Amino acid sequence: MPTASRNVTGYYRRMAQPTTASRQPAVRSRRRGKALEHAVYAAALAELCDIGYGRLSMEGIAARARTGKAALYRRWPTKRALVLAALRHAMPPPPQPRPDRSTRQNLMAIFEAHRAVLTGKHEFPGVQIIGQLLHEPELREMFARDLIAPRLQVIESVLHDAESTGEIAAGTVTPLTARIGPALIMQHVLLNGTPPSRGELTRIIDTVLGRRSG
Repeated sequence: MPTASRNVTGYYRRMAQPTTASRQPAVRSRRRGKALEHAVYAAALAELCDIGYGRLSMEGIAARARTGKAALYRRWPTKRALVLAALRHAMPPPPQPRPDRSTRQNLMAIFEAHRAVLTGKHEFPGVQIIGQLLHEPELREMFARDLIAPRLQVIESVLHDAESTGEIAAGTVTPLTARIGPALIMQHVLLNGTPPSRGELTRIIDTVLGRRSG
């Protein structure tokens, strides 16, 4: 049987083996609609983690999902379209700012959600695909434009609202300010092998807002 490997976040996945089920002939499934869609998404993410985006194929995804390749092409014309759909399905949308919350509370909700995504609390493969971004330009473009940019826009909107209310000084927000929090959370996970605690998230928020921690 394939062995299991545990990454630094504690998220388990099956390691690729020359004789994995993903390489066996596909058996057509009776699943339809959402059941088939979710099975295909799970297969696409498992393949992405096991063999990488460069070696990923529609044939391999169909085999792992136990369905026919034609069923995939009817919904997703390319592997890029399928991988993007799978990543979007696995990554929950960022929390939207609430007017009844302070800037700090809104940022904490967003950063806690970001931490959960990176550390395997959702179906999203977290840090397992980060290393691939260095070598796979197509995956990197997709990741940056379709998954990260919308989250940065939410953070930026929170910070601009704080400027408009005087909670932080006018001119504080720059094009890079929204990136500080996610970057520091990612750095903590990669360097420490553990997610930042709530206290560490508080210090990250202090850094974003240009304040000293108490």
